[in-house]
Amino acid sequence: MSQSTIIGLEQLLALENIRNTKARYCRYIDTKQWDTLGDLFAPDAVADFSSEGNPIPVLTGRDTIVQVFRDLVDVAVTVHHVHSAEVEFVSEYEAKVISPMEDWVTFPEGNENKSFHGFGHYHETFVKIDGQWYIKHTSLKRLRLDMFE
Repeated sequence: MSQSTIIGLEQLLALENIRNTKARYCRYIDTKQWDTLGDLFAPDAVADFSSEGNPIPVLTGRDTIVQVFRDLVDVAVTVHHVHSAEVEFVSEYEAKVISPMEDWVTFPEGNENKSFHGFGHYHETFVKIDGQWYIKHTSLKRLRLDMFE
């Protein structure tokens, strides 16, 4: 096997690892697996959804990210879908990823939060640490957000 074939195979494995990590992110939020969700983030990860007029501040650190997500949507029924990620490898240890997304978040009757259905793109940086890919930075750029009771 040539060196370029090995590099190609390693890149394909990295692509699958990154895509699987994002798929798990969606599943762990939707199934409320908060303890496992943290395993997908780098220890010093940043989640920035502030540009969407969202009440969520910029979050730093995997424990903070998980706790805020838990506090916000633990009582909601959530459905997150991501599709056909674009992955650009910046280096052997870093990748920039853009993923189209759709989410439904439905809060129970009487909850102070409004339910919503949204569409947009996650813009993320993944890093490879000890052979595993983690979310280092995530932000969401919405294209549409429909609020409902």
